[in-house]
Amino acid sequence: MTYFVIYEDEKEYRILYKEIILRLVGSSNECYKIIEIEKYDKKNFKEVMALEGRKIFILDIEVPGKSGLDLARDIRKVYEDWESQMIVVTTHHQFESYQFMGRLLMLDFISKYYNCEEHLREALVDAIQILDKGKSFSFTIDGELYQIPYNSILYIEKDKEESNSLLFTKRTKQLIKMPIGKIWKLLENDHRFFKSTRSCIVNIYNISKVDFNKRTIKFGKTEISALSRDKKRELKERIGCK
Repeated sequence: MTYFVIYEDEKEYRILYKEIILRLVGSSNECYKIIEIEKYDKKNFKEVMALEGRKIFILDIEVPGKSGLDLARDIRKVYEDWESQMIVVTTHHQFESYQFMGRLLMLDFISKYYNCEEHLREALVDAIQILDKGKSFSFTIDGELYQIPYNSILYIEKDKEESNSLLFTKRTKQLIKMPIGKIWKLLENDHRFFKSTRSCIVNIYNISKVDFNKRTIKFGKTEISALSRDKKRELKERIGCK
């Protein structure tokens, strides 16, 4: 389980942050949970820190009672958590140069007044990828085990033989003796993957361009026609299109 912990006293920003997260991971993904905290409560926060799983914090500096900076120090020093990812948001531009970001291993600093939505989405993508580093798709061919890092996968499509699938990376194409439906069951809870048609799974983080009129998806120089009409809206939301 991955927990997104929003520490923010202003309701409009909590709503915005939540919307951005849901676009990234999907609204029905049971492997992710969003926790909203509008004011500090030591007992409740201790319970949050005790949750088993990975955590990504979005911390507002100016929450009354305990600032996001003080909470960040507690996360690192009191709870000895140096693995969770922390993103700072504030209205004050001058905080960006402070040395606390390096000392507390902050992932990013974001101003509420300067492209907040775009910058937060980019920071969350980085945070998720850092936590997911090392995850691979494993399969066997003639008894030999193969592993392809999730981040290297562009898309997977059904082969002409329905019991097989083809997996594409930037440099290779690999035949996998597994139907696309079975592969989707292995990947559907990972935020990176999206089933764009009944016979194709794409890695949304490797998409460079989508033509929603022609229903084509590009991965660098590679272009495929693999987007169902009923999937257009969901893909727009997932990749942050307006």
